[in-house]
Amino acid sequence: MKRSCQPFAVLAAALMLSGCMGYRLGGGRPENVETVAVAPVVNRTAEPAIELQVGHALRQRLQFDGRLKVANDPETADAVIETTLTDYTLTPIAFRSELRTTPSQYRLRIAGEARLVDRETGEVLSTSSSYGEALFAFQSDLTSSKRDALPMAASELAKFMVDDLVEQW
Repeated sequence: MKRSCQPFAVLAAALMLSGCMGYRLGGGRPENVETVAVAPVVNRTAEPAIELQVGHALRQRLQFDGRLKVANDPETADAVIETTLTDYTLTPIAFRSELRTTPSQYRLRIAGEARLVDRETGEVLSTSSSYGEALFAFQSDLTSSKRDALPMAASELAKFMVDDLVEQW
């Protein structure tokens, strides 16, 4: 009885292991792209200076992700990430009184589009249209509260953009 089950066990193990063929840990990346440069972020919103925070978040996310090496000089990179911020929205979502006149909590949302462009050919390798959000409580003044929440929204936007641009299915 033991002898007759052995071929079936070997066949079952071979079939199960064949399902793992081609699997790579850590995901893929665009073909022939090992280094990437981040072009200056273009801000088409009415909110000043948010492009600096988003550009910084993109570089940090690429370094954390590790699939592509970040180049400081676009001339030495295989591809360039070009990003345009298209929307900046600040929405009150909670209020302190029944009259709904004094907001106590806000949602900050940054939306943008990005392209991964081959530096040699100018071909667009991948695109992303994403947004990042952060919730924050109103503190002493709205300007300080927004400034404190901006890195969280920029970081989320960068995460979604890098995943869209780099991941190749």
